[in-house]
Amino acid sequence: MTCIFCRNESDSRNIGHIVPESLGGKNSPIGKTGVTCDACNQYLGQKVEAKALQSFPFVGYKVIAGIPSKHGAMASVQASIGTIRATGRFGIFELYPRSVELGKRVGAGEVTQLRILAEVTEPLAVCRMLLKIGLELLGKHFYEVAISDRVAAACDFARRPKRGNSWWFLLRSNPEDYLLKKDDPSDSAIEIRECEGVLVTVMHLSGMSAMIPLETGTLPPSKKELSEPEYRTIWAVC
Repeated sequence: MTCIFCRNESDSRNIGHIVPESLGGKNSPIGKTGVTCDACNQYLGQKVEAKALQSFPFVGYKVIAGIPSKHGAMASVQASIGTIRATGRFGIFELYPRSVELGKRVGAGEVTQLRILAEVTEPLAVCRMLLKIGLELLGKHFYEVAISDRVAAACDFARRPKRGNSWWFLLRSNPEDYLLKKDDPSDSAIEIRECEGVLVTVMHLSGMSAMIPLETGTLPPSKKELSEPEYRTIWAVC
């Protein structure tokens, strides 16, 4: 087979998760052997996914959901009153206050709220990870399309974007959906759609969803169609 990202021959026998296991949980969909070569799989995991998973909206989701990394490490994120770390149990996390005095106020019930930055701090990494997810799903079910010129630009941006190149994705985020959920929210769902002749990937997680085109030549919806802050168009520039 030909790797969909580098277009070199792939003799990989590894079967990886399309959505990172540390995001989609153990039920994360599995890819197809040989679609991504070992070199690209390692690069995308270490240089793209690892950075994207440290950004909103994924890092806070991982903490609240208690989803460990592939190696069992728990996610953590900086909040207004200190660091919060996942415990592995949904809805329960540990707080490390940024000062002894603040810790005492928390313990006394004087401080009862914390805030997490709700901004995409790594737009390029998040964009490339979303492209990687969509392209691997495409490669699993429609391999000939995944290695065609139709999505070549998306493959290049995911694997090796050139300086000055840009791509966009649409993010919907409503943290209350998973903060108020009573059961495990870690299941993910992804699909390929064709909207007005353009292939797009849609990924759903509890409390959030993302849509990204797999082809060039399409513009995001206007703010009048999908209003902020629930919907946001994010441009990633290399």
